Amino acid sequence: MYCTKCGTELPNDSKVCFRCGTQLSQEIDIEDSSGTHLLIPINTSIYCIIAGYLGLFSVLLIFAPLAILFGILGIRDAKKKKIHGTGRAYFALIMGVTFTIIFLTLIISGIFS
Repeated sequence: MYCTKCGTELPNDSKVCFRCGTQLSQEIDIEDSSGTHLLIPINTSIYCIIAGYLGLFSVLLIFAPLAILFGILGIRDAKKKKIHGTGRAYFALIMGVTFTIIFLTLIISGIFS
């Protein structure tokens, strides 16, 4: 790597040129910011992202079983690839199971009433 101002050859991980003092890296490492990955899905399993949204919409009957399915897929994918997203997947799993039980209870009680 070379300095963009003076052309001095530098190690690849240099952030400042030791000759002229020019700052070489203007990038902000989002991954190092505490809690940012909770808001911005960086390095997060796509299954976990989908599961999180399905968990939110699981109050509607059709989305609850899908939230369970994608929650399980998300947990497996995130642990296998060692990436973020398990919180979203667990949320989807809890919401999916809860609303599936509620809807099944309502359906069964409606049939036997």
